Amino acid sequence: MSNNDQVNDLLSQHKAALNTYREWDEKVKMLLKGRRAQDLMPEDMEAYRQAAAERDAAYDMMRHLERSLLEDIPGASTQSLPRINPNDPANQKK
Repeated sequence: MSNNDQVNDLLSQHKAALNTYREWDEKVKMLLKGRRAQDLMPEDMEAYRQAAAERDAAYDMMRHLERSLLEDIPGASTQSLPRINPNDPANQKK
């Protein structure tokens, strides 16, 4: 796979992670709309926790993909983090 193909693949994965993040973020907002967390019924609280965890996982994947994209640009990295392989089953959503 050429470098250009790898970049395009990472961009595609990033876009998918961004869309997933937006979907889960909207679900979190809908669960909390007009309410405080302490006003949620136990089943609503569980749905909120699940949606928030999914949103956070999508955000984490998005940020790791951003770092992979910036890794080879001198001065673009903000700190050193271990590189992840988004295709590794250990990094896949369960």
